[in-house]
Amino acid sequence: MSGMQLDGTQLDGLPSVTPLGERQAALEHLEAYRRGLAEPPLLLRWNGGAGLFPPTAAAANAGNGVISAPHIAAINDGQSTANAVNDGDSAANDAGGAGRINAANHAPDGGPALFVLSTDEVDRHGDVVAAEGWNLEFYRRNPVLLWAHDYRRPAIGRALSLWAEPHRLLARMEFAPTAFAQEVAALYRAGFQWGVSVGFRPLEFEERRDAATGAFLGIRFLRQELLEVSAVTVPANRSALRRPRAADGMGAAASGRPETAALPEALAILRAARAEMAELSMVN
Repeated sequence: MSGMQLDGTQLDGLPSVTPLGERQAALEHLEAYRRGLAEPPLLLRWNGGAGLFPPTAAAANAGNGVISAPHIAAINDGQSTANAVNDGDSAANDAGGAGRINAANHAPDGGPALFVLSTDEVDRHGDVVAAEGWNLEFYRRNPVLLWAHDYRRPAIGRALSLWAEPHRLLARMEFAPTAFAQEVAALYRAGFQWGVSVGFRPLEFEERRDAATGAFLGIRFLRQELLEVSAVTVPANRSALRRPRAADGMGAAASGRPETAALPEALAILRAARAEMAELSMVN
């Protein structure tokens, strides 16, 4: 997790970002939130953003960003840059398809994909997200899969099911029937992209420090609300990856083997249905 160090300069409505001191800014923001002096930050668990946003927004999104809610709209004005990438794909296709992945050719079996969204291991930034601390209630009502945490671009998919296992959070994702979403799906199915990232609001957290020296190691998030899941190239959590084809059932059609849901997934679906029924009964 890294944050934004602001020097007061305004560029395109967004404060400029100083690379040095990002960690300090993140900690200050979290502490202000703990004391009730600031809005809760939005935490993005990934290591990327370059090339998806304009320079200012790219800096704000670089690494595992901590982005204040008022800045989300400005940051995601990089839509035109992302569109330019798609225009480049179209040009490559017009020139004979060089450099373009065709979903129809590379993903004949289609189907949902199984992902590990998060684990409780120490990530690349020294942080830990407790697997047992996830609040999934509101995400289940809006189970979006985004592209690189872009909140203004339409969703590229949705979670068909979501469940927690010891030490990790998993989901089975379905990609949207749009050209861009299917190109992203083809990247996963062909093995060119594996990672995913979670965006969440921290509800309870503490510092991680070395027992012997007291040196700061990172943040341990104890409770957090899941907001969205994003397709990314390099996740902060080393294990936040798509499961192999044999595990996610994407090869079931080709092999003739039926896909069977894992017991934890089935139990999670039943619990969600029971909670929804209880909520409806209270309304009536």
